[in-house]
Amino acid sequence: MKIERVNNELTKELNLIIGREMKDPRLGGLVSVTAVETAKDLKNARVFVSIMDEKTEKDVLNALNGASAYIRGLLFDRLKIRNVPHFVFVKDNSISHSFRIESILKELNISEEKDDDVR
Repeated sequence: MKIERVNNELTKELNLIIGREMKDPRLGGLVSVTAVETAKDLKNARVFVSIMDEKTEKDVLNALNGASAYIRGLLFDRLKIRNVPHFVFVKDNSISHSFRIESILKELNISEEKDDDVR
């Protein structure tokens, strides 16, 4: 199985597990897996998660990393791969970064429109 396919399948299954099956109260907010980067040997994987409530991101990451063995156990039953990697959950900054870029672009656009009105 190609790494890309493994990453896509892991992303899909991890979203299902985190969203529907984990009962940890620290995962109360909106948490979603945005990407998985699996090592070529399939032993380790970094799981990027988007956490909407920035105040709880440390608790969410602690909960996910603490439950990684439990999550691996669930995935052994669901996936048809020989080795399910060990997971390290990390915050995905790409969404907040893109919002920041978008707001900067909007500000630039507004200032350009004001300059056009003055002329």
